[in-house]
This record gives sequence, structure tokens and C-alpha cells, in this order.
Amino acid sequence: MKGGLIERVAVLTGRRSEDPRGWLHVALGASQLPADAAFGELYVIQADDVGVRRGDHYHRQMHEWFSVVQGKATLQLRDPVSDERLAIPLNAKVPRTVGVPAGIAHCFVNDGPGPMIVVAWASAEHDPADVVPCVAG
Repeated sequence: MKGGLIERVAVLTGRRSEDPRGWLHVALGASQLPADAAFGELYVIQADDVGVRRGDHYHRQMHEWFSVVQGKATLQLRDPVSDERLAIPLNAKVPRTVGVPAGIAHCFVNDGPGPMIVVAWASAEHDPADVVPCVAG
């Protein structure tokens, strides 16, 4: 569907550097954000086991940005109106950040091996009334 919500999903390149002490993962820079971007909260999503799903919902108002900082995952997206779907593979070693607008169902699936950790930034603080359960993929 031309002009659907899925077309508003943004995939941005991040940066990662590693040395013997560990790693630094820059998920999102101010220059990558829209001028009207709002800050609500920063949080972390974690799943230990391969195949575990985290999400399967959408927000009526809240926009979110996601970056896998450990492991591998697939971000499954679905427009509940058009049923258009998009699967985005993400890998901490190749940093990318995905902006998901309000109204798009989303879910992370841990592709393993090992744990998946995702850093997320939201345009508003969590409000249970803004969450609509919905299978993303």
C-alpha cells in the first residue's frame, strides 16, 4: 500500500568500536533525529533464549527507536491497517537503529546464539493506555 505506515520506518546506521576493554555502541545521534523529536524515556529490552519474542504490540501515540547492542535479532513490523509486513535483521556487530512510528506493530525475536539486548528510546513515557496488543509478524 503506497503511503502506508511501514514506509515511515527509518533504518539508520550507527557506529561501534571495540577494543580489549569492551565496546562502545552509538545507536543514535542528535543529527539523525527529526527536528520535532521528543524524549520520553530510555529503556533496555533483553531475552536470553533463541526464538523468544519481545513486543507484539503497537502504540497509538508513541514513536520508538531501537538498536540491538548485544546478539542478533529480527525486528518484525506490521501495519495493522494494511497488513503490510517488514522483517529487519539486526546484529550488534553491524549497528543500525530503527525508528518505528506510532501505529506500527513491532516485535523483537532473538535470533541467537546467546542473549539479545536492545536499547530503546521512546518519544513519551510508557502509558499502558497507549499499548495495543497485536501480533507483529
